[in-house]
Amino acid sequence: MKPKDTLKRVVVKLGTQIVMENGAFAKARLKRLVETCAQHRENGREFIFVSSGAVGLGRSVLGIERKLTLQEKQACAAVGQGLLMNAYRELFSAHDWMTAQLLLTADDFAQRKRYLNLRSTLETLLEMDVAPIINENDPVSTMELQEEGKVKSFGDNDKLSALVAGKLGANLLVILTDVDGVYTENPQENPQAEKIGTIDTFQRLSSIKFGSASKLGRGGMKSKLDASRVASICGVQTAIVSGLKPESLGRVLSGEAEGTRVLPQSAIPGRKRWIGLSSGATGSVLVNEGAKKALVEKRASLLPSGVVGVEGEFKANEVVSIVDERREEIGRGIVSFSAKDVVKIQGKHSKEIKKILGDVDDDVVIGRDNLVIFEEYER
Repeated sequence: MKPKDTLKRVVVKLGTQIVMENGAFAKARLKRLVETCAQHRENGREFIFVSSGAVGLGRSVLGIERKLTLQEKQACAAVGQGLLMNAYRELFSAHDWMTAQLLLTADDFAQRKRYLNLRSTLETLLEMDVAPIINENDPVSTMELQEEGKVKSFGDNDKLSALVAGKLGANLLVILTDVDGVYTENPQENPQAEKIGTIDTFQRLSSIKFGSASKLGRGGMKSKLDASRVASICGVQTAIVSGLKPESLGRVLSGEAEGTRVLPQSAIPGRKRWIGLSSGATGSVLVNEGAKKALVEKRASLLPSGVVGVEGEFKANEVVSIVDERREEIGRGIVSFSAKDVVKIQGKHSKEIKKILGDVDDDVVIGRDNLVIFEEYER
């Protein structure tokens, strides 16, 4: 009896380095990648694509070589999106496979009604055997294009692909990049770096020395591992493989060992999944080592005495990122106070809150029931 195929739904993320080559759409490479997916589609598998490249294509046809301003990046994205979809439409049509473009912003995930509408649309497209091709709506969503954007942004298409995979019930996320996996160090800087075949716990990531982001794209290897972390705690396996060698995708889809596999962890349940994976975190609360230890080891609430700083603007009852003093995100939570009020009470004892802010109901910055600490879901 033929074993049941558990790889029903796959999200494929194509980075700028894969989509473009020598300033143009990498048609030959993408043709082979689409052919591979089309072959597996015949076996009943569903594919969702998250593609970068719009800014790069627009920049190329406009002939701009210098560093772009934010407004110029938006303009290039607006020009490049049409070019990108036309190129994909040609490749997919060779396999009688229709395509659909979806341009998303962080609010499409952060606001539950919009997210449910998005999910319904994607499910319907897949039922119609249409290939959804997703990108962030760069012409109107400025935050992803900013070098230091911290507010309501995906950060890059790596994170976007992980959110799509996690919230659409994918079995596998394939991140196609310009290296053949995750190494202990940047292999271009240290030839002795060793490739990691499988990551089954995120505790070992602290020993990895990350390189810088690519020249064309916004995300480096750290971005890809952050994305795989999101997918993992949604119960989705991630494969980080070379898209420069299109045969690598075929091996992954066939279940062969290729690149680096990030195994799924315990999935975040219900409401906490929304808190922990909200793409619309509106800012960050920085905590000291004592507070970090209490949050991670004791699952305690975040008290004002443990807060050492605030980044970004947020209102009370919004989702914020919780960051340690090394700027590593340790979790997320629904904050009890606005950014301005958190600044006023940071470093203070809880009993001082009412003296400073007046008659308020809460005596913690983030309550334990409104917290998601990532380590809780990472073996």
